Amino acid sequence: MPRLKGWIAAVAADPAAMLFVAAVVLFIVILVGMALAARRRRRDDHGERVGLAPEAPAQVVAIAPWVEEGRQLFSLWQERVERLGELQGRLAAMAQEIEQLKAQAGAQAGRIDELRAENLRLGQEAEAFSMERDQLRAVLARIGELVRQATEARPSVAGEATPGAGP
Repeated sequence: MPRLKGWIAAVAADPAAMLFVAAVVLFIVILVGMALAARRRRRDDHGERVGLAPEAPAQVVAIAPWVEEGRQLFSLWQERVERLGELQGRLAAMAQEIEQLKAQAGAQAGRIDELRAENLRLGQEAEAFSMERDQLRAVLARIGELVRQATEARPSVAGEATPGAGP
């Protein structure tokens, strides 16, 4: 037993030895699997040559409803699988449409931001024009007042008698 432990410790310490042991074990497993497969194949071949005994009609009648139910279930599952394929296609189309809408929404959001900036700029410009208009009105009002004063003051400056003034 101590000799086996020493051998196991030596194999465990060397990676090459561990690979060799793993390869040997794998080889043995493959051989056993091949032997079992050959045995099963021989048994199946022998069963085909001998032939199976025909089943009794009562057994066939008893199995028939199960077979029919199995066919119905299979058909139902086929329909569900087809429906699932259809739904997956629709889902993929919807996902693509959502991506397109997101892209359009992003573009529209950018356009909205541009329009807001333009609106703000135009509002400031309109406010500046409004202030300039008010200044021009004030200047025109002052000019109008000066013209009115000038036309009233002109007859007295020219030496003409003002109405209501006596000689």
